[in-house]
Amino acid sequence: MRTTDLVAGCLLLLYSIGSVQAQKAPLDSASQVLLNEIKSHAIKKRKKEVVELFKDHYLAIRYDINLFHEALSFLLENNYLEIANDVLLTNPFLMSQHNEQALFHYYLGVCQMLDDRGWPNYKQAEKSLNRAAIELRRSYLPDYGFFSDVENARGYLSITARGLSTDDDKDLVCIVRYEFISMAINHFREALIYNPENEIAERNLDTLLNKLDMLGLPIPPFPYATNQISGLSIAFDSLNIDSLHNTSNLPVLDYTLLPNNYQLILDELSQYDEIILCLDLSGSMDDPVGWGPETSKFSVAQQLALFICLQMRANVFIGAISVGQNCDEESAVLNYPVASVSRQELMMQVDAIRPYGPTPLNKRLRMTKEMFSIRTNRKLVFLLSDGMDTCHEINELCATAAMLASNGIDLSVFSFIYESLDPESRTAYSVYNCMTNPSEGKIYKITADGGLKDKIEYEPFSNNILQLPRMDTSELWANNQGLFQFPIEGVIPPVREIIDFEKERKE
Repeated sequence: MRTTDLVAGCLLLLYSIGSVQAQKAPLDSASQVLLNEIKSHAIKKRKKEVVELFKDHYLAIRYDINLFHEALSFLLENNYLEIANDVLLTNPFLMSQHNEQALFHYYLGVCQMLDDRGWPNYKQAEKSLNRAAIELRRSYLPDYGFFSDVENARGYLSITARGLSTDDDKDLVCIVRYEFISMAINHFREALIYNPENEIAERNLDTLLNKLDMLGLPIPPFPYATNQISGLSIAFDSLNIDSLHNTSNLPVLDYTLLPNNYQLILDELSQYDEIILCLDLSGSMDDPVGWGPETSKFSVAQQLALFICLQMRANVFIGAISVGQNCDEESAVLNYPVASVSRQELMMQVDAIRPYGPTPLNKRLRMTKEMFSIRTNRKLVFLLSDGMDTCHEINELCATAAMLASNGIDLSVFSFIYESLDPESRTAYSVYNCMTNPSEGKIYKITADGGLKDKIEYEPFSNNILQLPRMDTSELWANNQGLFQFPIEGVIPPVREIIDFEKERKE
């Protein structure tokens, strides 16, 4: 039986720019008419007509990624692989943005896996998925649910697109070496950083870790756990605590600017011994909040930071770092490790700053790892922001948060982003989700009436359920404990075990 008969639609994420299908923008009337024409010709097996439609409406498809997605989804779900292959040759996204390029190369990888040549063509599919991941890393608005699924697929191919041999019965088998397992483990770990709820990636990772543990082979180190922080050597017992926490001369607070139910934040922060306030000073923070056109987002964040400094108990050590000015690590207006200045001085500095410039969020978060003491206690970075990194490091934020968590530093976020349908807001919440998950931090969402919620509705959408086949100890090299094998026909399960089309429709 041909591979295409088994898995038409293999790996199909049914991805759109918004990822969460219930939130994606519907096709306009012209795009819907074109999609109906494509479906009609495809059902009648008119490949030439379908390809001509793509060529004749090149620009319409190029600027409507949802139309491209819906068309390819239909072709692959209904096993029109030959038509899908020819459609992809037209490539409407040669000069497009990174999200579109990522989606194109993902679909290309899908079709390459389903090629009549079968399993040997997996190497081409692997290259296409690698390109999709590269494009996502370059994107300003990547979808992290999609990113996670691409990494899961790359991990799957790291195992299955490798050595071919035969067993004692002369049946074709795939040989898996330790280095292939190491590569796959890193991909599955990445998948879980971008979407911690990706259950299939979790299972695949557990499978490989159990294999290595069973044979006593070394498990590749978690990359973000190796970057251990040195911390600050602070002689806390010699500090003049009364002087450090003196708050006798303070700026005047405007309590009307605080979120209505700010106690949610105080309750969490009161559990920590050391806190670094990471305050967004980027230009967009000067924009008004939804409930008061005369009130800027920065004014609210500034008053909240001052209020936190005022309310924390005396034995909590507070520092601060600003995010703004320039895309570097030198121009931070605020750069105060814990116990470096008194609360009074810190509050006066926070009161004097004003928003300006881009958002080097990842650089500044990375700096916080050296701003805590070496003490074993509860540490928190508390980010107050209205957006994402704008200095070309948005795709490093989750890794930075994972590194902080591996060193015992929690991360929580106070966000001015309202949940809406625009891609930027959904991207921000997907990033905040993966940033706070490693330390089980909180995301506090400002509401349109000036209130506060500590729960967001965003959930990463994952529809790729590629699960590794069962791997047995190799029969060909019984003396080599590091080799595993599995039969080629077991590489790809039936399509309905890979993609849940019904789930995609419900979403």
